[in-house]
Amino acid sequence: MAAENLDRSLVSGIGWTALSRWLSQIVSWAATLYAARHLKPGDYGLVSMAMLPIGLVRLIEDFGFDTVLVQNRQLDRQAIARLGGLVLIVALLLTAGLAIVAPAVARFFAEPLLTTLIMLGSTMILFDAIQVVPRALLQRELRYRTLAFIYLAQVIVTSAVLVLAARGGVGAPTLILNNISGALIATILLVLAAPLLPRWPRGLRALRDPLLQGWRMIVSRGAWYGYSSADSTAIGRFLGKDALGHYSFAVTFSNTAVQEVTALVTRVVPGIFSSAQKDPAALRRYFLLLTEAIAYIAFPMCAGVALTADVLVAAALGPQWGDVVDPLRVLCLYVAITVAQILVSHVLLWTGRFRANMWLSLFACLVIPIAVVIGAQFSITGVAWALAIGFPIASLPGAVLAVRAIQLPWQDYGRALLPPTVACAAMAAVVLLVRPYLPPGMEPLKSLGLQALAGATTYIVALAVVYRDRVRVLYDLIRSAGAS
Repeated sequence: MAAENLDRSLVSGIGWTALSRWLSQIVSWAATLYAARHLKPGDYGLVSMAMLPIGLVRLIEDFGFDTVLVQNRQLDRQAIARLGGLVLIVALLLTAGLAIVAPAVARFFAEPLLTTLIMLGSTMILFDAIQVVPRALLQRELRYRTLAFIYLAQVIVTSAVLVLAARGGVGAPTLILNNISGALIATILLVLAAPLLPRWPRGLRALRDPLLQGWRMIVSRGAWYGYSSADSTAIGRFLGKDALGHYSFAVTFSNTAVQEVTALVTRVVPGIFSSAQKDPAALRRYFLLLTEAIAYIAFPMCAGVALTADVLVAAALGPQWGDVVDPLRVLCLYVAITVAQILVSHVLLWTGRFRANMWLSLFACLVIPIAVVIGAQFSITGVAWALAIGFPIASLPGAVLAVRAIQLPWQDYGRALLPPTVACAAMAAVVLLVRPYLPPGMEPLKSLGLQALAGATTYIVALAVVYRDRVRVLYDLIRSAGAS
């Protein structure tokens, strides 16, 4: 595909994804904050425990084919349908397996209700399996507008059920029932948008390469789940469900805004990187542009939440959630680090380096769990620090391989991250200077607004004055792609 067409697809995809996700955030956050005042911290802790085995199974249920089907453009529709049939069979077996292990998980955490929650949540596995083929087809065809509308519909249904169930006093199952409802509507819409019925998986020897790639993706995802859920597991085991409930909200506040920004790009990247996988120069260009663009938005969000964590938590959740503040601040640092290398794994995956990605994930699965277990011996803030220190160590080898794959000089990588870093430093200095002059009795919401205004203004001015030319490059790309 020509560079101009890819640029247009990139900008259009980000635009539609942005529209759907930002509208979704308004709906989702309204529902989340409403539910937080009707549910207990222990309810969130219980569901976090229940999602540990469910989340692990959801990572391997599709046999990695959601990635393989987008990356491998030599697969025809018949082969895709047979792989889809294999995914559905695997999902049925995994659902049955969850029902068997649910009582053991409940005994491990000493929470009997977990048996019911796990069995209920396991139904999402079947919906996920049915979604694999139509979602991959839409991504291969760069049909981002359709994907955006489906996501918005899913969030609306999920949020509506969350509010109704929380208000009805359903308790912890509320947080699973809402996700089941959203998965159901998304499945229906995806099948209607890209209908391709699964077929019985015959002739699998002819599909040896995608099966091997899928196996490596399963190992990678299993390892990823091991280290990404290590913090919740350690807190639930050593510190209890109330501590896990507080930590879950710290994760939510540190991640949500940044996730929306990164999702705007990472939902579009598979199709774009897959289309340009044979062109290192194009991949290098997109990697630098997108890394810098994400950092421009995500870095100030991380810094802003960290600087105003005390008033943010007080205004949004109330005084009973005060234990969220300290881990939230540390987690913001961790999230900023992850943002800086968010596209590294995409380079490895969408250029077909499944084996390297697998071994790197296994390395991270060794380093990070050890770190968080040590941190859990102290507090939930200790766990947050374990992530902030352990993750850079675990991710460095992957960054080295990715920059070599696209022939990217390290200094160019650093230059892409420098402008938002410098602007955030200026923003932090101004906010810290303003805070002591605010009236001690000011309402948290007003204090938050004033600090946010001071920080945002400083950040924008710093970029406009010091790095105007760099920002202009991104602006010109968006304008030219939109005009074409």
